[in-house]
Amino acid sequence: MKINYLSLLLAGLVYVPAMQAADVTVTMNNISKTMTLESVASGEKIEVGEPERQVYKFSAPAGEYILSGFAGETLNGTIRITVDDSEGVQEFKILTCTVYATNKNSDNSVWTIADGDYTLDVVVNSREGLKQEITLGNSTTANRATFLALNGNSSVVEFIPSERHRREGYTSLYKMNNLTFNSTISGVIPMGENYVVDVPAAARFSMGMKKSHFVDFIPVEPQNVQEKDGNKQLTFYLAQSQVYNFRTWIDGGVTYAGYFNMGTRAEDRPRLAFTEADYKVYNPGTINHDPASNKGYETGNIFVNVNERGHLVMNQGQTFRAHAMRSWELTDNTTNNYFIEPDFHYAVLDLHGRPCDDVISISQSDGSSWAEIKAIGNGEVIVLVTYDAIALDYYNKANKTEYLGGEFWGAVWPENTAAYVVTVGQDASSVNPCMFINEGYNDGAKKMAGDNVDAEHDIFYYLDTEEGAAYTFTPEGVSEVTIAYPVISESKATYNGFGKEGVTKNDDGSYTLLLRHGRQIVKLADASGNSVYQILTAKKCHREIINETHPESEYARPGDRIRIQYSGLHHPANKLAGIYNMSAYVTYKGIPNGTSLIQSSGQYTFGSAPKAQAVTVTIPEDYDAEANPEFILNEGVIQVNGFGDPIGNHRFIDPVAGRSPNFTAIAHKTYFGAVPDIRIPVTVDGNSAVDEVEMSDVIPVVYYNLQGVASETPHHGLNIVRMSDGSHRKVIY
Repeated sequence: MKINYLSLLLAGLVYVPAMQAADVTVTMNNISKTMTLESVASGEKIEVGEPERQVYKFSAPAGEYILSGFAGETLNGTIRITVDDSEGVQEFKILTCTVYATNKNSDNSVWTIADGDYTLDVVVNSREGLKQEITLGNSTTANRATFLALNGNSSVVEFIPSERHRREGYTSLYKMNNLTFNSTISGVIPMGENYVVDVPAAARFSMGMKKSHFVDFIPVEPQNVQEKDGNKQLTFYLAQSQVYNFRTWIDGGVTYAGYFNMGTRAEDRPRLAFTEADYKVYNPGTINHDPASNKGYETGNIFVNVNERGHLVMNQGQTFRAHAMRSWELTDNTTNNYFIEPDFHYAVLDLHGRPCDDVISISQSDGSSWAEIKAIGNGEVIVLVTYDAIALDYYNKANKTEYLGGEFWGAVWPENTAAYVVTVGQDASSVNPCMFINEGYNDGAKKMAGDNVDAEHDIFYYLDTEEGAAYTFTPEGVSEVTIAYPVISESKATYNGFGKEGVTKNDDGSYTLLLRHGRQIVKLADASGNSVYQILTAKKCHREIINETHPESEYARPGDRIRIQYSGLHHPANKLAGIYNMSAYVTYKGIPNGTSLIQSSGQYTFGSAPKAQAVTVTIPEDYDAEANPEFILNEGVIQVNGFGDPIGNHRFIDPVAGRSPNFTAIAHKTYFGAVPDIRIPVTVDGNSAVDEVEMSDVIPVVYYNLQGVASETPHHGLNIVRMSDGSHRKVIY
């Protein structure tokens, strides 16, 4: 039967296809044992049935709903939830948090909201940083408020004293909580007290409070600033027992930062005073170009929040909140995670490597890891991001303690300068890069780029005896492929333009790129000149192959235990609080080289731990060395095991809500980058009579020694020789 839509409209009716209901489970709790559900769109109540042991099971169409939680007849608050149209049961675990101040008046009566002693400002965020829409409710206990949250949410509660109490000297109390169970959030709204800081007149100083990971600190403004004799004294009014952070810097000097607790006693607080000499102790451009620096935590790297290609597409007038993150993340310890970022700097170049200011503008606030990119004109530019050295300490009462790994941390390693391309006003390109890596190894939910190359996590390693790493791909819709190599000096990296050097077009339509140390930018243009860009990261490494069974031997034999020792490899997803918490291993042929999710030698110091960068294999006793004179290990990758987000999710952090600690993190394994193949020459056990062979009939092509190093001329000792007819010979020189 045909439906006459016009007739329906004329009759005042609208045809709406029936929406398929989703299966929903809501688990309440011992405080809010019952619930109601109301559609945001229609205001209608949804039939949810009766709970069984505080668990509701029902069906509801996809949409937005207001869930109200009750303790008997008392409303404990509301929270907005989203039911989507995905398959499977959608589960919501509701938590109830009780909030109250514990202050008392002189007559021993408690402060209450009802009497106007204080108010509450409650913000609840999802672990991904999305603000939850809630309303406060009441507890069945008098003079206490409640609010609802979902398991894994975080909350920031500000207890705000009334104006009357403020005049008495009270100031706001902040409480930050990670919510995995019903929580009681309470405390004494504190008295404030003056806190004095001394710095040179030319220096700048900021005070703040932490709200969440990866967001700007809540600023605390000084009550008074006085300058005298070239010095500056700042007076802050701070809450007793509250944790505050600080940052101070001067042009041309190193930045100092850290945090302290505003103890109730003066002797339990640090005295913050800086002289001009302090800022000159360490040059902000100092680079600790050694992974063993800072007790093995130094990696001098940087992550940004552009996509896995490193290509940001914008139109004029649009803005983008750019985020930069130092790696290693500078933290007080690996559990408290009070990390502080260094000073980030942005440079904008045209495609020829010249400064450019007419395509995008970038604005920053001092000390912020966030910047705003605004598209102001059509064109294509390269954005470079670096950071300076920084000094970090925290205070246990009045005692200064260095951050994990040390007080002074160097600037970004030049080859790790972050680089991405921004195009403004370009028509969509018809190019599909088809740049794949480790196809089939990664579940797309655990590596967000799936089989595609990730600009930051997938590193192409090559031996330090080679010119670079070769990468072959077959793009679609490409008219021209060019590459911009980084020009790396002792202090920085830059680019001088795109060219075809290092780009080989093959007969089958594929392209082979020679990747060099650092981040190169590949430009793939279609016939109309519209381009797609991909950042590819390559690093050189060193390798030693050691025969542990016969250390004196020039060759390997069946049954020998061989250790392959790398240096120069780096963790592809080092710790980021609330996001990544991973161990790393070198893996060949998809066979795990380690299974531990938490590994002491490689979890956080993979880049400096020889044990973590070693692979040990035993050549089988029955290995046929005559038929296969090379024992080959290929498909080398860096395997990551651990807890946290899918790799790549550091690009999706909200600048206002940030991220909370991840107490519901999943365990997973992922595989990244490419590590050079290993070719181990193997001879028959005890037979060294393979010294000489006649090679005049077929031309030698390449010689490999025990280390797998290729050469056009023979090495000293045992060689595996690849002949022009594809065969292999053994010879000792």
